[in-house]
Formats: sequence, C-alpha cells, structure tokens
Amino acid sequence: MTALVAAVSGIAACAALSAAPASAAPFPVTTDVPGALSANYLESAQSSPPGSNRWHCRSDRDPVILLHGTAMNQAANLGYLAPMLANAGYCVFSVTYGQTSWSGNTGGLGDKDRSARQVAGFLDRVLAATGARQVDFVGHSQGGAIAQLVAQLRTSRVDTIVGVSAPSRGTSRIGGITDRLPARAPGQNYWGPRQPTVRYVNLATRNDEVSTPYPVTLMPPGPNVTNTVVQTVCPQSRVGHLGMAFSPVVGALVRNALDPAHRVRVPCGAPEFRG
Repeated sequence: MTALVAAVSGIAACAALSAAPASAAPFPVTTDVPGALSANYLESAQSSPPGSNRWHCRSDRDPVILLHGTAMNQAANLGYLAPMLANAGYCVFSVTYGQTSWSGNTGGLGDKDRSARQVAGFLDRVLAATGARQVDFVGHSQGGAIAQLVAQLRTSRVDTIVGVSAPSRGTSRIGGITDRLPARAPGQNYWGPRQPTVRYVNLATRNDEVSTPYPVTLMPPGPNVTNTVVQTVCPQSRVGHLGMAFSPVVGALVRNALDPAHRVRVPCGAPEFRG
C-alpha cells in the first residue's frame, strides 16, 4: 500500500509539473547591470535567464519572446526582463541570435536577415510548444529591430512588438561606430515597412548614448504605433541605453504595453543604471 501511495503521489506530482501555470514560484530579478553583463562572457550563449524557456508553461496571454541587443546574449541582457515578466504570469522565451564563427558566447553580431530567419524559426517552436496563435516580442536595442524584421516573415503570428531603445530608423552610432543612414520614405523604417496588423510600442530615453539621436528609437505616428519617452513619464529619470533593459520604470512600461487593460503603477524614482 505504501508503495502504491508513493507511486500515485509521484504521478500526481509529474502531472502538476507538466501543467504548471505561468505564475510559478518567483524567479530572481536583478537590476545589477555590471553583474548581469558579466554573464556575457561567463555563461553559455544557450543559458536562459531566470524564468525563461519553460517549455511546459501555459497562459491565457500570448507568449512573450525576448530579444537581446548587439554584442549580448540572452543571459547577460535579459536578467531583469525575463524573470520580471515570468513573475507577472507570462510565458517567457528567449534565444541568443546572430552568433558568428568568431563571437564566442556573444550574439547580435551576425547578418540581420539571417538573424531574423533564426528568430522566426524560434517563434515557430514557441507556438508549437505552447499552442498559442501569436506571440509578443520585447526587444532591447537591436533585438527590437530584429523583431520588426521577423514581423515581415511571420506577420500573422506577431501581435505586439515592444522596442526598448530599439533603433527603428537606424542610428548614427553603434558602440562608437559611425553608421549614418539615408533618409527613408514616410512610414518606412530602416528595418522595413510596418505591418498594419502588428501593434508597435516604442520606449525611448533622452539619455540614450548608443541609439542616437534618441528619436531614431521612435516610429512615425500611426494608428498601430505608440511612442513613449521615459522622461515624459518620470521627468527625473537618467536611465541610459543599457539601463533600459534593467529599469523597474521600463519594466512597468513594458507590462503596460503588453497588457494595456491591466496597467501597473510606474515606480518613478526607482534605482536605475545611467549607462
């Protein structure tokens, strides 16, 4: 009898695990930017940030795919956004894209079209695993721009793209490298045309020292476009480009972008990284 009870208990435990809800036990959230960035070199590019890539996760909300920025990987860049969203009940997924033969654990350095195809394949895997019809993207820096390219490849599968300091219209500077871009037609981004069925939310900071000048992280107005500059919400904010991915202020704005019907308070004055 004891053995039978133990066996039944084990089966029940496995069943509970396989049907685990999105809001499981809290995942550790970090706002320590230097510490998190050290993972860029210490962790494998395949290492997931806390709360991410739980392939058994189920939720009534769209799954959220997080994309890191240039010369980053998922463990380094997404140590705040991934657990924050997972703790809020989202099924969160992430991938290190754009690796090269020489980049080691670092991604976001490959050809942008190849990176978009890689992420599109990852999107297909997420939909197959979760049974969802669509995904939302949250992309920091280049990650937001790659999400725009993916939306051209999987238009009907993308609902919302939240760009966090994402250079939608190119940038005059990437890590000190000049990359001035020609003017684009109205409504045309450097990363291609907007898709009318996709909702675009762009979060920017006036203190951005990488995606410059900072208005390149905003899109031309449109019925499916929302542009928010952090300082219009929290005037005293000094958050910089890297800090945007680790800011509780930005985290609240991301949550409000993903679920505008259930807005959360934006914690102006929360600690932030100015770089």
